[in-house]
Amino acid sequence: MGTKRVGLARVQALLENLKRELDLSWSLRAAPVPNYSNKIEVDAATLTIAYATHMGRPVIQKQACVFTLPAVADVQGDIWIINGAEDGTLCTISPNGSDKFVWDVAGAAGTNNKDLINTAATAKKGDYVKLRYGSGDGWSIKEMGGTWADE
Repeated sequence: MGTKRVGLARVQALLENLKRELDLSWSLRAAPVPNYSNKIEVDAATLTIAYATHMGRPVIQKQACVFTLPAVADVQGDIWIINGAEDGTLCTISPNGSDKFVWDVAGAAGTNNKDLINTAATAKKGDYVKLRYGSGDGWSIKEMGGTWADE
C-alpha cells in the first residue's frame, strides 16, 4: 500500500464533519430522563409508594415531592425514583416510621424514620435512587445517581 497525501483544508473539513456526526456537545446537557413505557409520573407534593403499583416501575417526579415508603417487606424488585423535574427540585424519600435505610448515604448504620434527601441545592434532572428490601429493619440503597444526603 502506498501513502496518500491529504491537504490541510481537506483534513479540517473531515474533522468538522466528524464533530457534527459525533455531536460533542452532549456532555454539556442535563442528563436525560429515560422514557419508559411503564413509568409513573408524579406531579404532586407527596406520594405514598405502594408495592402493587410502584414496584419495578420507574417513578418520575415532576415537581418537589416527598415520597413515603411502605413498611418494609421481603418482596422481589426495586423501588426506583427518578428526578424528572428541573435542576434544583427537592426530592425527599421517607421510610415508614419504624423502618430505616439499613446503611445510610454516608455509609453508617441507618436510623429509624430518617429521610434520604436530594436537596434543592444539589438536585439535577436525572438524579435517581433504587431501593430494595434490605432486612426486616429497613431498606437497602441498591444504586443512586446524583448527590444525596441523610436527614
